[in-house]
Amino acid sequence: QQDLSLSLKMAHSPLLIDWIGREEDAGLKQQAAEEMESYRSSFRGKSLFLAIDHSNHYYFADGSKDALAHPRYTLMKDNPNDAWYFKAMRDVDSFQLNIDFDNHLELNKIWFNVIIRDRQQRKTGLCGSAIDITQFINEIIDSKEPGIETILFSTGGTIEGHKDRNYVIHNSKVRGNEKKITIYDLVETDRDRAVIGKAVDRLNLGNAEVEAFSLSLQGKDYIAAITSMPEIHWYNLVLLDAGQVIGARSFLPYITISILSLLLVVVIVIVLLNRLVLRPLSVLSLSANQMAAGNFDVSLPIHSKDEIGALTGAFNEMAAMVKDHSDNLEQKVALRTEELNLSTQMLSESNNKIMDSIRYAQLIQASILPSEESLRLCLQDFFALYLPRDIVGGDFYYFKELADGFILAVGDCTGHGVPGALMTMTTNAVLSNIIDGLGLDNPADILRHLNTRFHASLHHNIGEERIDFGLDIGLCRYSKATDDLLFSGARIDLHTVIDGKVERIKGDRTSIGYRRSGKELHVRNRVVKNTPGMQFYLTSDGILDQSGGPKGWGFGRKRFIQLIGAIAELPASAQLQRVRR
Repeated sequence: QQDLSLSLKMAHSPLLIDWIGREEDAGLKQQAAEEMESYRSSFRGKSLFLAIDHSNHYYFADGSKDALAHPRYTLMKDNPNDAWYFKAMRDVDSFQLNIDFDNHLELNKIWFNVIIRDRQQRKTGLCGSAIDITQFINEIIDSKEPGIETILFSTGGTIEGHKDRNYVIHNSKVRGNEKKITIYDLVETDRDRAVIGKAVDRLNLGNAEVEAFSLSLQGKDYIAAITSMPEIHWYNLVLLDAGQVIGARSFLPYITISILSLLLVVVIVIVLLNRLVLRPLSVLSLSANQMAAGNFDVSLPIHSKDEIGALTGAFNEMAAMVKDHSDNLEQKVALRTEELNLSTQMLSESNNKIMDSIRYAQLIQASILPSEESLRLCLQDFFALYLPRDIVGGDFYYFKELADGFILAVGDCTGHGVPGALMTMTTNAVLSNIIDGLGLDNPADILRHLNTRFHASLHHNIGEERIDFGLDIGLCRYSKATDDLLFSGARIDLHTVIDGKVERIKGDRTSIGYRRSGKELHVRNRVVKNTPGMQFYLTSDGILDQSGGPKGWGFGRKRFIQLIGAIAELPASAQLQRVRR
C-alpha cells in the first residue's frame, strides 16, 4: 500500500506530466529524471518504470547510472510480450496490480501500473514501481505457524500469491489465450466454489469485513477465512488445518472437568427452575385457560415479590380489566360506532363541498378555452386533447382570430389542480390584454411582454416566503398573406410532419415569469413555410411525462415523434383516438 500510494503520487506530478507532453525537451527531462530518482529511492523495491503513450517508449530505473537517460525499449502493439501495456491503457481507469514477467528486462515482479493523465484528463502513459516476487512470497505467504496457509488472489480468482511458487510464476508468464490458474481451480467441488464466490460478493458489497466457512482444498479440509484488500483489489484467504493446529488429547482433562461441571449446573438449574418458575407459571396458565373459557372472576394469590410475583399481580389486574371491558363492551361499541358514523358523515359532506367547488372551477376554466366552432373557422382539420390530471390543472391552450390569420398557443403553468388552474386564468387574461390591448401579433414580442407582466405583478414577498412561479409556452402566428407560420417557444417545441418525416423546431430553453428567467427574456421567432399536407403539433410535457408500461417509464419525446409520424396521414378525429390510447 505504501508503494501504491507513492506510485499514485508520482503519476500526479506536474513536472512529470509536463515532460511527457514534451519528451524531447532536454531541460524538462533532466528535472523529471531527478524527481523520479527521489521516488525510486523511496520505493520498497528501489525501482520504477515509466511508459509514454505517444512514443511508446519504456523507461526503467533500478539505481544504475543514467538509467533514465534513454528508454530501455519501445512497446509494440503486435508484440505479445507488450500486450499488458495496451490492455492496461484501454481497460484501467486508475491503477492495477499485475504479476508479470518482463521478457525485455527478464524480471519477474509485482508491478504497480498507475495511469498518468494530462491536464485535460486524457491518458498519456503508465508509471509505477515493482516488488520482487520472491521477497513478496517470503514475507507475506510463508507463515512460520504450522497448519496455517495464506493464499492471495485478485478479482476473478487469479492466484497472485501461494506457497507453491509454480502457480505464481505460471500466472506471471501467461500470454495470449493461455489460462491463468485461479483459486477455483484448486477447489474440488462446485459447492466450495460457490461458497468462495458468495463470500467475495459479500465483501465487495461491504456486508462483512471477514467471511469464515469450511472449505475442502486439494484433498484437505480447512477452516477458511477471507478478507478484502480494496485498495489493491485483492483478497486474502487464510486456511487453518484444525487437526494440525489443535491436538484434542492435550485438552481431554479440561473437557472432562467441564462436562461434569456443566452436568451439575444443569441439575441445579432444573430444580430451581421447576420450583421457582415452572409451578407458578403452570398456575397462571390454568387461570388464563379459565379466562379464555369466559370465566373472568379469576384472582391468584401472590406468594413472592420477585418477577413471578409481579407477573401474577399484572395477571390479576388484566383479569379485572377484561371483566370490566366485557361488562361494558356493548355500550362502548355502540358509542364509538355512533361517533364514527358522525365523523364519516361530516367528512363526506366536507368532501362533497370541496368536489363541488372544484367542478365549478372546472366550468370556469373550460370557459377560457377556445370553442371548437371558433377553431373550425380558421383550421381545416384539427384535434385538441385536454385531460387535466386533477379535474382542473395548469395546462391550457389559447386561440385568437386575426384579420390576416390567427394566433395559437399551448401553455404549461406552475402547479397542478386549483393552483395551476388559477395560473391559467391569469395567463389567459394577460395574453388577451397584450394581443387585444397592445395590438401585438409578433410571437417573440408577445412572450417578452408576458414575461415583463409576470415579473411586475406576480413576484412579491409574503412574510418570509418568496413566491416563484411562471409558465412554459409555445406560440404560433399564421399569416394568410405569406402562408407561413411564425413560431416562438419558451421550453415548448413545435413539431411538423410531412410525408411521414417529423421535424422538431425547438423553442428557447428559458421559461416565462420565474425569477431565474430574469426580466429580460431572450426568445426569438422561427419562420416555418407552410407546405401542402404539412401537419403541425404543439404539446405540453403532460404527454411526454406520461408514465406507463411494465416499468412505469415516461412516454418521452422519442416515442412522441414516432407516434405523430405514424398518425399524421390520418384524419384529426382518428389521430385523437390514437393519441388517447
